[in-house]
Amino acid sequence: MEQSPLSQASDDRLLDMLFAGEEIEEEIELEGARIAVTSHRLLAFMPEGGERRFDHEDRPNVLDARVQAAGKPDYLSWSVRSFVYGLLLVGCGYLLNSSGLLTNLDGTTPTEGDVILGLQQMVGMMVSAFTLLTSVLLPVGGVLLLAAAVFGALYVTTRSEELIIERAGRDPIRVPVNGDEAKDAARRIRAAVGTSSKPSAD
Repeated sequence: MEQSPLSQASDDRLLDMLFAGEEIEEEIELEGARIAVTSHRLLAFMPEGGERRFDHEDRPNVLDARVQAAGKPDYLSWSVRSFVYGLLLVGCGYLLNSSGLLTNLDGTTPTEGDVILGLQQMVGMMVSAFTLLTSVLLPVGGVLLLAAAVFGALYVTTRSEELIIERAGRDPIRVPVNGDEAKDAARRIRAAVGTSSKPSAD
């Protein structure tokens, strides 16, 4: 069977990267990625990956391999923040509007006396300010809640699966994957590097 361009390129790269006496023991080809477990290391080729297209790790440092759902963390962060701020604004606006406090203050009977009159004018200004604030809090809070829903939907729609290869002392190797082939790849990696007895989420 004729090899794909990715397989041919990976094979050429593998031959260049192997140490003297190093042999390939397991090769796993995924959609857009290829993983090789040699007698010394684990090699990951990801031409369609994000930050890194090639990564490797010595076999003793490979701790586990598992499948994990991943999405853009910025969308999730913005969704949570927008929801919290929107909920606070809507809650404050609703309490001010429904408590009747502003109505009671605004309906205070005028009394004589310069001091009392000054206090009543100050209360009237505060009532006007809080009324304006209430009229702003509710729509702004509603917009933030709507934004939270939009960011949440974007996070869900951009979620995908990643093959996570844990390694000691360094960030894990992340390989974008799709479908059941990812779980099979994780099992094969664990078996090849000798971590198959470690519990895994997949």
